[in-house]
Amino acid sequence: MSESKYFSYYLPILLFITMLVDAHISSGLMSLFAVPMTFTSNLTLLLFMFSTFKVGKVYLTSWAAVIGLLYDSYFYNVIGINLILYPLLVLLMYLLFEHVIPNTFTLILSFIVFVTLLSIGRVLLLTAFNLTNTTFLDFFTRNLTPTLLINTLYITLFVIPLSKLFGLKKKKKAR
Repeated sequence: MSESKYFSYYLPILLFITMLVDAHISSGLMSLFAVPMTFTSNLTLLLFMFSTFKVGKVYLTSWAAVIGLLYDSYFYNVIGINLILYPLLVLLMYLLFEHVIPNTFTLILSFIVFVTLLSIGRVLLLTAFNLTNTTFLDFFTRNLTPTLLINTLYITLFVIPLSKLFGLKKKKKAR
């Protein structure tokens, strides 16, 4: 059995663990600061991004929906926010990496874009369901900026080790 097959067996457990770790990191960071800011840890999204190189599209998209459902029921008590966003972002990841060669720079930029899209998608859906009444400036300064800071730190620290772990190799130039 290949390494990719083994990975597909323990991927759901890793996704569930990263979802719980995200919750603890986010709440821990918010309790450190007196200013009301929302640091949203997105290790789960990082695992989704790197998993696109190891498992099939249908499999990962299905697990993205399941993790989105668990995330919604655990954090929002409203089903639909991450149940919609996670599978859409996973499909976007597959689409992007069909056309972009994954190297350190493109992985960092891609993750920043995915975190931004997830944050904007969440606030748009929460606003559409009348679960928040935030302004653009409030969202940008208290949610998006701290979220991008912590997640940029994650991808900067973990891009090289995760690239090696997931078997992303530099493409050799044709002579």
